[in-house]
Amino acid sequence: MDLGRPIRHASPVEFETRNQVDLVNKTCRALLLSLLLLATAAGPVAAEPNPRPNVLFVAVDDLRPELSCYGAKAVTPNFDRLAKSGLVFDRAYCNQAVCGASRLSLMTGLYPERTDERTFHVTDWRKRWADVVTLNQHFKANGYTTVGLGKIYHGSSGPGVDPENWTEWVTVNGKEYADPASLKAQRENPKKRPGKRTKGPATENYDKPDDSHADGNRANVGAVRLRQLAKRDEPFFLAVGFTKPHLPFVAPEKYWDLYDRGDFAVPKNLGVPPGYPDYARNKNAGELRAYADIPSKGTPADFSPELNARLLHGYLACVSYTDRNLGVLLDALDESGAASNTIVVLWADHGWKLGDHSSWCKHTNFECDTRVPLIVRHPGMKSAKGRTRALAELVDLYPTLCDLCSFDPPEHLQGRSLVPVLADPTKTVRESAYSSYPHGRGSGQRGVVGHSLRTPQHRYTEWWEKGTDKVADHVLTDLAADPGETTVVEGNEATRRRLAAELRERVLSVRP
Repeated sequence: MDLGRPIRHASPVEFETRNQVDLVNKTCRALLLSLLLLATAAGPVAAEPNPRPNVLFVAVDDLRPELSCYGAKAVTPNFDRLAKSGLVFDRAYCNQAVCGASRLSLMTGLYPERTDERTFHVTDWRKRWADVVTLNQHFKANGYTTVGLGKIYHGSSGPGVDPENWTEWVTVNGKEYADPASLKAQRENPKKRPGKRTKGPATENYDKPDDSHADGNRANVGAVRLRQLAKRDEPFFLAVGFTKPHLPFVAPEKYWDLYDRGDFAVPKNLGVPPGYPDYARNKNAGELRAYADIPSKGTPADFSPELNARLLHGYLACVSYTDRNLGVLLDALDESGAASNTIVVLWADHGWKLGDHSSWCKHTNFECDTRVPLIVRHPGMKSAKGRTRALAELVDLYPTLCDLCSFDPPEHLQGRSLVPVLADPTKTVRESAYSSYPHGRGSGQRGVVGHSLRTPQHRYTEWWEKGTDKVADHVLTDLAADPGETTVVEGNEATRRRLAAELRERVLSVRP
């Protein structure tokens, strides 16, 4: 397939290894399909089952693993319900901590370092990658009815959502703010033309129904579509994307009432590792500063305890609101009769800082920005239950779903199938998880890309001058000893050199 750019040629050893892996994968797919058919035939059924499983593919925006099933003090009964019936990945990572780049990487199966699609919106990506086969496109080509709505790619409508390659793309409307006062609270933006205002407040607590916001509508529409699809003969791939807890932190009042404002305080990891470059810290949290009630001067380190508590409260309220919306989909799946033949995949596009490192938002290679919740439920695999410490990347989901649905993946995919982990959660398919993030360094300086490896114990990051392999800065942290990632490893040059060599190999292997 012509992806529009040259692809690195593999060595004879690599080809032999790939052929062996392909043979094993095909054998596993055939065996898995046989097992699924036997399992289905052995149990009571109301109608003739479809041998190929359906897929409910649920995306959440800006959600770090701030869920009860991950040990957080969040009220998330529906996330927990899914976790109890599926496999929870404790060490899953995005490939770039920003919406557009992360989502496009997952949906194309290509790393941002391969495509150079690195912005938060990746505008016109399809013009640059006209021939790439996306996940939804591949499922459609393999006989699935594919329906998408909400935020799967960046945005919820227009050419950026790949509309021509879904059976149906559903545009669902809904307001951001519900309180009339929020619409009047916008601050003048001097960078825009006179009279043009910027965003409203960063939080809103207002007594309105669940479907007064876009996400509530998406859940309701998604549930209707799910029930309809369950009645059809062909298998379905239904993708539903929720925006919250993305800013602004807007949720109906009852979700705010689940929490006590006095219980919130910023985390203790306010520092950054010594040697971590200033340009790569996102210390100003510009995304948050666009909102009208956020101080325009100083840094987040200067935020008052009251402001920090309100933001934390708002984030958790939005998480619980999303939990309700997930529950609407899970209820519809159970009621449809299709649950016994439907794979459910729950993922977030990246993590988020909640005051960590004296900042907010994402846009770095920190652990809290790159780590994401990932839950996979496969009713035909009894082994895919509980928790796994296996390292996983979002780019792995495309080949994983191809394997689970028993069709060959496109040749261009750069991820690895997680089926061996689903079959045995004590196994792993990766020794490390790779992510990257680009940064500017100020006037007159070449920009850099931060390349980062997460191993079971360490995170090692190098910042390379853009377009080269020249290292500008590097830092090694020990997340087993320092999970907040505020200190560096000293005196272990052997580990640093080993990870530097592994990182270099990873980066060069995924580049064009």
